[in-house]
Order: sequence, then structure tokens, then C-alpha cells
Amino acid sequence: MEAFFTIILLVALFFWLLGKFLPRILAWYVRRRIGVAPQEERWRRQGWRKAENENINEGEVEIKYSEPREKIITGNMGEYVDFEEEKSN
Repeated sequence: MEAFFTIILLVALFFWLLGKFLPRILAWYVRRRIGVAPQEERWRRQGWRKAENENINEGEVEIKYSEPREKIITGNMGEYVDFEEEKSN
């Protein structure tokens, strides 16, 4: 009878440890597979954001304008037609 209770205790301890460590092991495995760097993950978890340009102070706004691109329409492209649905009686 003592062996039975020991086995039950060990099984319960195993599942408790599995519940504690399995989420962390899975998170580590997934991060490793998708290639997230540990430092970036820590910043993301804490809500920090890595500044793309170190010269920008907090609270400043930098606006970058891009050159407008020329529309490329070939001879085999159709026209855009805006359709409106009408209710019929």
C-alpha cells in the first residue's frame, strides 16, 4: 500500500513540475524556431521599443517623405469601375 501512495505522489509531482516548466520550454523552443533574439523579446515583453534612429529623443517626431512613384499602366490592364448595389422591388 505504501508503494501505491508513493507512485501516486511521484506522478502528481511529475505533472506539477510539467505544468510549471513546459510553458517556458515551449516558449523557448518557439522563439528559437522563429528566430526572435532574446534582447528583442525582453524589450517586447516590457513594452519597450527599439529606436530605429538613435538621434531621435523621446517625444520628438521625425517625418520622412518618400518620392511619389509613377503609376504604371500597361495596355492590357482594365479600368477601375465603382459599382453600387441597388435594391430592386
